[in-house]
Amino acid sequence: MNLLETKALTKHFGSLMAVNGVDFSIHKGELKSIIGPNGAGKTTFFNLLTGMFPPTDGQILFKDQNITGSTPAQVAGLGIGRSFQITSIFPELSVFDNVYIPALRYYSKEDARKRSMEILEDVDLADEAEDLAGNLSHGDKRHLDIAIALTCRSELLLLDEPTSGMPSEESARTAQLIVKLKKEHGYTIVLIEHKMDIVLAISDTITVLNFGFKLAEGTPEEIKGNEEVQRAYLGGLEAGFQEGMAARPSRSLEGKEILRLQDVNSFYGESHILHNVGLNVRNGEIVTLLGRNGAGKTTTLRTILGLTPPSSGSITFNGERVSGLAPQAVVNRGISLVPAERRVFANLTVQENLELPFFTKGIPTSEKRSQIEQAYKYFPTLERRRYNKGNKLSGGEQQMLAMARALMGRVSLVLLDEPSQGLAPIIVKNVADIIREINNRGVTILLVEQNALLALELADRVYVIDKGLIVYEGQPQTLLADRELSQRLLGV
Repeated sequence: MNLLETKALTKHFGSLMAVNGVDFSIHKGELKSIIGPNGAGKTTFFNLLTGMFPPTDGQILFKDQNITGSTPAQVAGLGIGRSFQITSIFPELSVFDNVYIPALRYYSKEDARKRSMEILEDVDLADEAEDLAGNLSHGDKRHLDIAIALTCRSELLLLDEPTSGMPSEESARTAQLIVKLKKEHGYTIVLIEHKMDIVLAISDTITVLNFGFKLAEGTPEEIKGNEEVQRAYLGGLEAGFQEGMAARPSRSLEGKEILRLQDVNSFYGESHILHNVGLNVRNGEIVTLLGRNGAGKTTTLRTILGLTPPSSGSITFNGERVSGLAPQAVVNRGISLVPAERRVFANLTVQENLELPFFTKGIPTSEKRSQIEQAYKYFPTLERRRYNKGNKLSGGEQQMLAMARALMGRVSLVLLDEPSQGLAPIIVKNVADIIREINNRGVTILLVEQNALLALELADRVYVIDKGLIVYEGQPQTLLADRELSQRLLGV
């Protein structure tokens, strides 16, 4: 019997289809992983299961009971526990109290004390019960987060990237804990995880999501050999692509270096994300940063812009050190970011979205007018929609607007984060053409892109990042010529 089942589960956010008709099931005692590229809908799927988002359509069944539309408290009361990508604990409380307080919702005081200690035994934290939670190691904090998820008399445990930000040794320890919870304590587990070595080692079955659809499902061996899954992760390295890349003339750019990262380390809280990252970008280049999900690509862009300040190392732009500056100060020096989330202002028109960057830069009106006119030449669709509000645009139009807005205000380097994410193939081709045109007009580009086919076709040089470390630097043709190397660095 299926413990949990979804039928045609669907969630729209305006024009964005986050989860699209997903049929999913898991048997009691099974460990099933959900994987997929960034933006595939994995966390949104968890949010639907746990009542954080109401579905647009479809059903959720738990032990044959229809729980569609239930609140998070109701879902937890049924025995569905969940951990989060961002560790959610009370650092100023003891480890024991972090578990005991939520347990009081489901047990009497005496039983809650007993059950809390049992749970801490299960996650190997009983010896730290009286310690302050804030003093735990990062790995133990993640384990405490799992312990909290177990307090609701859990039968089904949903774990969202439990090894996020961990080094290899701690990741392996957490993987062992997950297996222990399944085999020794009988929990049914759904795991979202980006570290494919862990997924392939511990899963009974794997479900692959891509652009909100269920792309594939099967055993680890079946998924590992699935060509559709490879294309989803690698962006479609079809037969013949290597030959086409080999025939493509490479540009020899001798421009001056405008961006340099040297020994850069960045953290999210206690999660060490970037490890001594070094890269450089020369004027006029398109440089691509590739890597698996969770490798540190987006964090690299955020660190350059000052949104995630580096803890050590240096970042220079046009010979001036910008590490340590506020994001606005970095932007004013000529760097802009197109975020993967697009961040279009929903209640402003296209024209108003484009005018916003000029308010903080003191740029004359005549220059503003000419830049916006140039943006409309890049994106004729936006000119036709100039009086439409952001929430009335399609996903492709929102991406175009985010790119156009990033060009406003004397920009010489654009950081592009996943510009093809969630777009139809014909729109992706259009975006690629626009990226080339922008670059040909003198804008240097550092591109993060999950679609390796698109990224390598555009790139003059490529870096590959893995677990926060730069593991490859070179020409895109060279990377693809070595199929074994490209699969090892980028593949599932």
